Amino acid sequence: MKLPILLGVAMLITSCELQGTAQKKQETAAKQEEHSNQNSHENVKPEWLEYWPAVVEVEGKLITKTFFGPPNFGENPKTDSKQRSRILSLDKPINVRAKDESDPTVGPSVDNVRELQLIFEESLRELIGKKVIVKGTLLHRHSGYHYTDVLLDVESISLAPSN
Repeated sequence: MKLPILLGVAMLITSCELQGTAQKKQETAAKQEEHSNQNSHENVKPEWLEYWPAVVEVEGKLITKTFFGPPNFGENPKTDSKQRSRILSLDKPINVRAKDESDPTVGPSVDNVRELQLIFEESLRELIGKKVIVKGTLLHRHSGYHYTDVLLDVESISLAPSN
């Protein structure tokens, strides 16, 4: 009677080990893909853009992310609300230059920007997950509701041409 129990335990242990190995392989593959994506960004020299009033045009994938909101914007995750925001994940990182670093209304220069929170009142549901071209003006974060260092006040947004 002990033999079937021992066989069952051995099979269970083997099964768990195989699942653990498969999970580790998936995690390793995900890390390698992330590293590859970072390397592809690192090999591209970021373009210098300027804050408002300059009008810029950038390309990337439109995604949504959830961030902590009021009352404490992440300091108390159990009680803070969750805010969904539209984010442009840029194809190529950008650097944003402040014309006058001493002007607090503009914001500091920021290097290697990979994501921009979009300021746009209309629904973009049909564009989520797609490559888009966005035209507008850049501004630096200045509120708890600003979730990226640099934001893009959108003038126009359209689907990027497919290659």
